Amino acid sequence: MSLSTAAAGSLLPLAVAIPLIGAVLAPLLARWSRHAALIGCLVGMGGALAVLALVAPKVFGGTILVHYLGGWKPVGGAALGIAFAADPFGLLCALSIAGIGLLLLVYVLSELGGLGPRELGGFACLFELLLSALIGAALTGDLFNLFVWFQVAALSSYGLTGFFLERPIALEAAFKILVLTTLAGFTVFIGAGLLYVHTGALNFGQLHLALPAAAGVLDAVALGLLLAGFATKAGLVPFHGWLADAHTAAPGPVSALFSGLMVNLGLIGISRLALQVFPGSGLPVLGALMVVGLCSAVLGAALALAQDDFKRVLAYDTVSQMGVITVGFASGSTTGVTGAVYHLVNHALFKSLLFLCAGAIVHRTGQTSLRALGGLARKAPAITVAFTIGAASIAGVPPFNGYVSLSLIHKGLTETHQDVPYAIMLVAQLLTVGALGRATWLAFFRREPQDTEIEAPLPSHERLRPGMAVGLVGLSSCCIAFGVLPQRILRYLMEPAAGGLLEAGRYAAAELRSGGTIVPTHVSFDYADWQELAITIITLALAALGVRAYLRARRDPAPLRLLRSLHTGSANDYTAYAVLGLVVLVAALRWG
Repeated sequence: MSLSTAAAGSLLPLAVAIPLIGAVLAPLLARWSRHAALIGCLVGMGGALAVLALVAPKVFGGTILVHYLGGWKPVGGAALGIAFAADPFGLLCALSIAGIGLLLLVYVLSELGGLGPRELGGFACLFELLLSALIGAALTGDLFNLFVWFQVAALSSYGLTGFFLERPIALEAAFKILVLTTLAGFTVFIGAGLLYVHTGALNFGQLHLALPAAAGVLDAVALGLLLAGFATKAGLVPFHGWLADAHTAAPGPVSALFSGLMVNLGLIGISRLALQVFPGSGLPVLGALMVVGLCSAVLGAALALAQDDFKRVLAYDTVSQMGVITVGFASGSTTGVTGAVYHLVNHALFKSLLFLCAGAIVHRTGQTSLRALGGLARKAPAITVAFTIGAASIAGVPPFNGYVSLSLIHKGLTETHQDVPYAIMLVAQLLTVGALGRATWLAFFRREPQDTEIEAPLPSHERLRPGMAVGLVGLSSCCIAFGVLPQRILRYLMEPAAGGLLEAGRYAAAELRSGGTIVPTHVSFDYADWQELAITIITLALAALGVRAYLRARRDPAPLRLLRSLHTGSANDYTAYAVLGLVVLVAALRWG
């Protein structure tokens, strides 16, 4: 028996409330049993996933579910209450957060289950609280409510980053993320306030209808503030200063949570603003995002190539991948936006997988330096296979998932004759393949250095714990499945999600009428596209030659040395970069 639209919509708050209850109970359960806290969190996240899966057929069938808390429904086109709105894009994000979050919790149960009851209870509470906030952000239909979930996620991230306070790097990283995301939260709050003053609206649908066709100075300033705030959460250049330190300091599962899922909150906000709220405002929002995305894609990949720390390589690659997704959204084309949605999910899968692998290696060897590692393919074959799958996925190697989404983004640029962005994207992809290929070679496939003493060598006989194996196998399997079944994934998931983003008018009407429908996009994907296959082969070959030359070089090229010199590690410098980026972004929106 299928649920009615009203009944399905009324279930949406449970997807957030159930894991929130799990987070609250975690410290109490930990007093009874160390494992009870994480098991309670597993039940909570499993409950959220079940609720989302229950409404998924209706939403991906083209229905937008809307539920106004307290029954405060819109009156005369004005939204008086806070809305949860599950369009296909938001539900897809929420499902990926709940599903991957569940795998991460299983992994944590094995890797960190030996913590003391008090510590494990606090850790589980913060972990589940962050996941709850991300699900809430994906399902909200209100700008101020999005700000609230932004803040809840930020508070959780501070605690998780600095959780192991005995490590000085953890406390320093927590301070940096505190400074940068507090600034970001302030800009989001002020931007939302300015829009409310001008339009009297905070609901996404009402904002879309209330904004004039020729937006003025106030709207440009508000949009610039909002985009800068969400770009900080997404780790886009030049708002990315917090990201590498936070990822490096945190344990592997937390880094996976940050890089695979938390940064998506920023892109959720950016995509909704650009495609569902401001598409008819006359502001050059897509052009500004295209520049930010291209800079992030290239500079993030270049910084990843120049790193020796295992997790910093992956962290800066996250900056690059966030840029790639932003370029897809900014292309404005049906194919490009569909590819961006696909890559958003793919990134959550393969980056979570890579950080779990890196965290496991660092946890058991005590080494973070790539040059001090080596020979892990023999000592840790399971981790080697999982890491190689993740790296090949990012590299866009068929039949893994990254090949599909990258091909669609590239096709979206060529269809709209954006040749310069397309060329820059190919450069970014070349650098990305080089950075991940270098890390894979140094850590896994070359011989172990004889002149380096590893603090806690990884025994060749040691096996992964069951929960850790479940996490790695689950994520690896998804990377493969999303690559070998692209037509089904596109038809049932990605095309409805992209259609919801591109049908701003339908989304607005649905929010203000407590429900509605959308029309899915239709894109084609061909594995045998000779141009994309040729580009992939050429990219892999050039990257291999480049990495070989880079490893033999005595020093980094001048551009890389300049980039590294700008990343001083100072919170003051990173704040200055963010403020400068905000000013430039507002100016581009106003006079671009």
